[in-house]
Amino acid sequence: MFKLATIEIKGAPRVALALGDTLYDLESVAAAHTRKAGKAGKAPLASVPRPVTMLGLLERWPAAFRDLQRLATFVEAQPRAVPGVAAARAKFRAPILYPPRIFTAGANYNAHSKEMTDILRPGSPYTTRENSNPYCFLTSSIGPVIGHRDKILASQVPDKKIDWEGELAVVIGRKGRAIRPEDARSYVAGYTIVNDVTARSFVVPKRLDFKIDWLMGKCADTFCPMGPYLVPDAFIEDPERLSLKTTVNDQVMQDARTDDLTHNIGDLLAFLSQTMTLLPGDVLSTGTPSGVGFGRGVFLQPGDVVKVEIEGIGTLENPVA
Repeated sequence: MFKLATIEIKGAPRVALALGDTLYDLESVAAAHTRKAGKAGKAPLASVPRPVTMLGLLERWPAAFRDLQRLATFVEAQPRAVPGVAAARAKFRAPILYPPRIFTAGANYNAHSKEMTDILRPGSPYTTRENSNPYCFLTSSIGPVIGHRDKILASQVPDKKIDWEGELAVVIGRKGRAIRPEDARSYVAGYTIVNDVTARSFVVPKRLDFKIDWLMGKCADTFCPMGPYLVPDAFIEDPERLSLKTTVNDQVMQDARTDDLTHNIGDLLAFLSQTMTLLPGDVLSTGTPSGVGFGRGVFLQPGDVVKVEIEGIGTLENPVA
């Protein structure tokens, strides 16, 4: 099993192949493999772009995945062929630096829908699979996206009502339109973690004609931590059977499983692709479980540290500054 990441080497972002707790610059690995293959009279890799970028790999998925498997096997057999960097010392960037689009599913866990309904409309029925369609919105794909250990900047929200939302995110690996729910996983390259940070005071605008403002509430710079890894779909047996835990200063705030999704991944991809073509590198953040700060009246403050851990993927950690 391997994971992918984007790390900084000599000030520049580089795609890395992660094996255990060590990361290897993928372009260097591919070059070493090519030299060895040439001496052995074997065919070179066909689906690893030069220069190596995460989007370039995703645009060639699943052929690139097969070549990545060959590279992982090569490094496991010859770990000294290319210098590695310990994950503890690596400077992580978001796995996909500039996703074409980030889609976010709103109120897509049963317990979270009930949690928010009880706060905002006590006594009202809450959203379920039976009484709703998926609900998605777009998040800006540039300013908000930061990596593992990067700082969430609290100073951008005057009243500091900044909330955490740990989420499983799906990364698209094949262009798709009118995707059938049962075929959805064949369009998925893999999974990562997103903290869908929310400025609660900006979500509800001071307007009579509009009741919600996702742009101001979700798209502030640094408000979309992502990573640290992209884990290929082949290595996740069932993405809807994973544990998800969010902590703030090591206090557990969210503790759930992805089987509580109101609308599953297949339904979400089918819903989105009925009117638009999904592209390699698109990210779908599938929603957050219950336990957000809004329900507790507790919000992120400078000095806090937020961690989102998802089984089989890793832990995304970000300090608040």
